[in-house]
Amino acid sequence: MKFFMEKNKDAGHRVTIKIPKTTVNNSLFREFMKINQTNKINGFRKGKAPIKVIQEKYGNSVYYDVFRELMQKFFYEFTNKEKIKTIGSPKFYMHDNKDSSKEYFEYSVIYELYPNFQIQDVKKIKVKKINVQMTDEEVKKNIERYQIKENIWNSVNKAIKPNDRVTINYCIYENNKKIKKFNAQNISFIVSQNTLIPQLNYKIINHFINDIVFFKIKFHAFYPEKELQNKDITFKIKIIKIEKKQEELEGNRKKNTLEKKINQLHYQTIKNNLNSRINIITEKYLEDQLIQKIIEKNIILIPPLLFQEEMKILYKQYKKKYQEENSNLLEKKYHFDLNLKIKKRLSIRVIMEKIIYDNQLVADENNIQKLIKKISSNYKKPKEIINLYNKTQNLKNTIKNIELENQAMFLLKKIIKIENEYWSFDQFINYKWMNHEELIF
Repeated sequence: MKFFMEKNKDAGHRVTIKIPKTTVNNSLFREFMKINQTNKINGFRKGKAPIKVIQEKYGNSVYYDVFRELMQKFFYEFTNKEKIKTIGSPKFYMHDNKDSSKEYFEYSVIYELYPNFQIQDVKKIKVKKINVQMTDEEVKKNIERYQIKENIWNSVNKAIKPNDRVTINYCIYENNKKIKKFNAQNISFIVSQNTLIPQLNYKIINHFINDIVFFKIKFHAFYPEKELQNKDITFKIKIIKIEKKQEELEGNRKKNTLEKKINQLHYQTIKNNLNSRINIITEKYLEDQLIQKIIEKNIILIPPLLFQEEMKILYKQYKKKYQEENSNLLEKKYHFDLNLKIKKRLSIRVIMEKIIYDNQLVADENNIQKLIKKISSNYKKPKEIINLYNKTQNLKNTIKNIELENQAMFLLKKIIKIENEYWSFDQFINYKWMNHEELIF
């Protein structure tokens, strides 16, 4: 195998690889022979069709599969020989191989090198571990909070305050020109308890019915609505309705009904579910602190090509979710800085891969089986998920990576200093978890 390496400006590393034509032809012949042995061709007995007939019928798909496999194989040999550690998905490009006098096929691969860095001062990192002490009384109180109280909303003509329910209409402008297609009506939300952009919450406070409120926001370059990307947009908000909440505790009949419901739902099951959810959130909170502190202490240079690749993937998911949810322009989650989000995601990936590589971690098959069983239990038909896992290589790789990352995180937790902090159940419930949306969604 021959290869030529070069560095493209701002486009990653590039290697040109030559595959001998004899290698390609032998691989193609083997594939055509397999097809001949396993497929019945009209007019011929199985295994007796001429290779030219097989080539005419299956040639395009076989050529594609063979070249793809060989390109990956030779690139893998190249990285092993040069002791190169790549990150991200390499991009393969076939050259013009029409010159029949050449004894090789030629292609190029653009790839990114794994960032060269050392994780510094891990032993000095301190993180907070939240331990929630939940009493039976607090569980019952929490159930009552959501079961006994009925929220009655009364329309008022008073100034808007936090926790009021407000209904608005809005339209938007760019350079004083109205963009009619984005008009929206009758959007209701509870002030300071919603998933909308922060500007809306503080702008409407102390306003009344029929008041008009203006504010401007800059839409980022990857907003799902292409027409609004990179634009300064002015919102014109009209307040249609203001409602204040009236809580009424009903009589003993309602309480007795609740007690029966609690018995039917099994009180212990409710408590166990609460404990399980709390443990998941607090553990993720600990891990998020840990990763954030490693990022702060270490300069991680994300390769541009990898960043662009991740941006395309995230934007595609982002846009699909936006369309599925039929979201309005005020939803906060679509106004996050994607650059920061991607940088964090890739930094986490680099850190995890660094720990896995340095410690020569190997996926444990028992842990993988436990993990797939746990994941499948969240679906209505767990067996179908397990069967899908057994048939799908990409899914197997994903589960394997999760298991390796779990091992890496376990190693980190053994090294760092964990300070226990004890909270009551009320402290946990009232904490502003919305500031850590990645932990709860």
